[in-house]
Amino acid sequence: MVKVFLVDDGCTDGTGEAVRSSFPETIIIQGTGSLFWAGGMRWAWREAEKTCPDYFLLLNDDTEIIPDALQELLTICGPPDSKVIAVAAIVDPQDRKVAYGAYRNGITGNLPDDSPKDHCHTFNANCTLVTSAVHRQLGILNEIFTHGMADLDYGYAASSAGINIVQSRSVLGKCAQNTIVGTWQDQSLPRNQRWKLAQRPSGLPWREWLFYCRRHLGWKWPRYFIIPYLKILLGR
Repeated sequence: MVKVFLVDDGCTDGTGEAVRSSFPETIIIQGTGSLFWAGGMRWAWREAEKTCPDYFLLLNDDTEIIPDALQELLTICGPPDSKVIAVAAIVDPQDRKVAYGAYRNGITGNLPDDSPKDHCHTFNANCTLVTSAVHRQLGILNEIFTHGMADLDYGYAASSAGINIVQSRSVLGKCAQNTIVGTWQDQSLPRNQRWKLAQRPSGLPWREWLFYCRRHLGWKWPRYFIIPYLKILLGR
């Protein structure tokens, strides 16, 4: 049996009502309107925990997966007591390059080659299957993160704990890569505006970035921490 949990965090386009009408078995969770990605995922995950499932599928609403995606992820994970996280390779529909997936040494983007890529270091959770054994060991996404970095943090915590992160052997879905236009990384914007955008939940808020750097980036973490903010100050 598959149970679907959907967080409607103040959606204004009628998504919640449409899903409720077409798929009445879906469990709709009404958000506060300010959950952002990590907050919404935690709300859904907490509700799913109550049903004691064998697996947890993390799936973004902007990610379109192929019909056999879940079956391949289940094959990668194996039984629920396996300490494995299966990550779908997701391509950008424009250039057909992997935009979201698992990372080794901070690098992703290679197309799958008909063999699963195991022992990765972290991942994007656009479409990711987590076994109940992994959940019992790691819990859910860290409370410190509002939007971004939460999935990468979870992946690094998993690999550090000896959990095998495996990317699918084939492309399992598509999702447009996020644009930097209008964000803190947009060099055409004034520096003060970029700084304000960086401190928004959807940007690179310094407290969350500091926690992430200190937790995962080794003794060079001060360098990694300061670089994005230096780029803003230098207009780069």
